[in-house]
Amino acid sequence: MKRIIYIITLLLLFIPQCMRGESAKITFDNSLHNFEAVAEEGGCVTHNFTFTNTGDSPLIIMDVSTNCGCTTAQYPQAPIAAGNQGTIVITFDPKGNPGEFAKEIIVKSNASKRRTKLRIKGYVIPQQ
Repeated sequence: MKRIIYIITLLLLFIPQCMRGESAKITFDNSLHNFEAVAEEGGCVTHNFTFTNTGDSPLIIMDVSTNCGCTTAQYPQAPIAAGNQGTIVITFDPKGNPGEFAKEIIVKSNASKRRTKLRIKGYVIPQQ
């Protein structure tokens, strides 16, 4: 039921904007973060990807997905007004993942470019 209400709310937000030709645009300060060397036994590491809505209508992030269970994401649930900033927090768990890693994060939003890719990479130093 919550999902249906969410979809209806999104539609009500989009219809007037589509008629005027307005759209949101998500612009990240940086789309790649290199953790470099991370100790396997050192615990989780995080990085904040900061973005700005450089469009002219509210930006709604619908989902942020990762390609591995060792990587999680937290993202704003509320719309981001035009000109405002937000943060997507990515957490990587190195335990059980020794060696090089490269992870892709997909941000799905109502921006003019519906899907945006973020990446993290680094090297997990194996537990001794």
